[in-house]
Amino acid sequence: MATLANLIDWASKKGSTVSEGIEFKNVDNEGNAAYASKDVNAAEIKIPVSMALKLSDALEAFGKEARDIPLKTRNINALTKLYLAYERSHVETSPFSAYISSLPQFPEMKASPYLWSPEETAKLKGSNLGSSLRGNIANIVEEWWLVISILPESIEKPSNHFVNMKFYYEQKFHTEEELHKYIVGEGAAFDNWTSFPSYLWASMIFKLRSFPGYLLKDSKTDPVNYQQEDSAVLLPVIDLLNHSPSAQVVWAVQNDQFVFSSSTPLKAGDQLFNNYGQKGNEELLLAYGFCIDNNEADSVALKVKVPVELLPEMEKNGLKLPKISDYTTSVVKSEKKESYDDYKDGLLFFITKQHVPDNLVLLFQFLVKSKWETSLTLRMRLSGLNHLRQAVESKAALLDYSKLPADSSNTNTANTRIYLKLQKKIMDSAVKHIKRMEKSLLDEQKNKLLTLKSVYKRDTKFLRSLLITMGVLTWEEIVEKQLMDQIWLLYLIRCYNRDEYIKGAQDEEENYLPEWIKKAFIKMDAETSMEPAEVVQFRQLYENMIIPMNEAVPEIYNKGKWTVRELIVSTKLLDTIGFVRGKDQECILVEQ
Repeated sequence: MATLANLIDWASKKGSTVSEGIEFKNVDNEGNAAYASKDVNAAEIKIPVSMALKLSDALEAFGKEARDIPLKTRNINALTKLYLAYERSHVETSPFSAYISSLPQFPEMKASPYLWSPEETAKLKGSNLGSSLRGNIANIVEEWWLVISILPESIEKPSNHFVNMKFYYEQKFHTEEELHKYIVGEGAAFDNWTSFPSYLWASMIFKLRSFPGYLLKDSKTDPVNYQQEDSAVLLPVIDLLNHSPSAQVVWAVQNDQFVFSSSTPLKAGDQLFNNYGQKGNEELLLAYGFCIDNNEADSVALKVKVPVELLPEMEKNGLKLPKISDYTTSVVKSEKKESYDDYKDGLLFFITKQHVPDNLVLLFQFLVKSKWETSLTLRMRLSGLNHLRQAVESKAALLDYSKLPADSSNTNTANTRIYLKLQKKIMDSAVKHIKRMEKSLLDEQKNKLLTLKSVYKRDTKFLRSLLITMGVLTWEEIVEKQLMDQIWLLYLIRCYNRDEYIKGAQDEEENYLPEWIKKAFIKMDAETSMEPAEVVQFRQLYENMIIPMNEAVPEIYNKGKWTVRELIVSTKLLDTIGFVRGKDQECILVEQ
């Protein structure tokens, strides 16, 4: 394996230059990096574009028969990754020999979850990464399989190429232990360049080291112009720089050289950093094998499954579907236009400590829309906020880092704790934000809301009837005995019969029963057709609840209509004009 000195010497002979006072060295716990040997106000590193490992190199190496492969693969960089794997297996004759020999291999890359043992990945349980890691690997498998399947026959394959193909058909049935053993052991031979472990290694190098291909758009030596917008490139020497989100850097191409410049002043002994951009801990962990405590760029992904057929209507009502460019921080940008089919696996939103996306809120509000609601209503707004809060709370409850020691000497355990702790902190912050939105809306629109507590304050006859028939008097007793839904059903039917109470009464006490509920009940009654199964289902409730109440409190339950039909209509109406909130699952009615 070449030393760091070999790489710097090779780069220098190729025409690269480094500012005076900047030197590369290997330091324990930091690996290869650049440091200031004296005070430096600004630093610059230049490498010829010809030193970059890029798609045009892959096309030249694999020949004209491979020229259309990039357009047929799942990833525009698939052929370049395969080329990197090929060059590694032929490193002694490779034009990139010194560079490829300096790249980290699997034993050194074990900080990435792709190479963690099953015991280590189990600690990610409940997190986005914990649930998506196997799927991420499966996506890379499909990407690898497609590109090796369409390689021209003229390209000589390794002798064990067909063993690689066997792995493709068996890997779906591998246990976590079997897959891990294959990736880091039996399938990872250097000379087997078409194997999946070789391709995974190349993919991880691209995650770890690549730069956007479009940066080379002004280059005169790279002929693959039609690919540059989507491709990625490897830039030797420059990719040795470690990451700092505060580093002030500029990337540019000048006179067919890639130029890295930093305006951050350095004192002797300081490290010269690159800035990879705003990256959350999940991306940092997968690509670079580390997390940043209290990472301001960190976020939590929330994927929401939505029937694709509902998306056009939601868009018409103002929902903006998230684009890939909205939530990726990959170095590779894409101009691909999304179609509705791209969302069949769900819509992906990202929550941060400071921000809950407006479109995520709007999506949950549209998901609770009833057949009566044609545009965004107060009930939808409140119900959607409650459902979103519950979703985030449920997701947060899955995370448990309490058993991971804060002072663990195991790097992977330490990174797992940082990752999980910040994920939970973000979700807790999001829940508080949603609660504030709920409270503000409830306070603002309280005159359009009806709770059982407010019903109790006004309808003393109804309150006494529940004490006689159900033995409950207080809100706490209703919650404890889980009678809230049943009491609401009774109250809705009571409102439907309000005219019967008022008729012939000496006073107009029942006038406080909401007229809007009566009208809503009549509308629901007109739209309801009873199925035999529903009648059977509600018959028992009618016999166990309504009939005894009819006898015990006839002045309420023997006036107007109190049949099985009214129970069925009342149930449908409660779902249509009510929403549920809070840990007590309090149902609140909303005036339409």
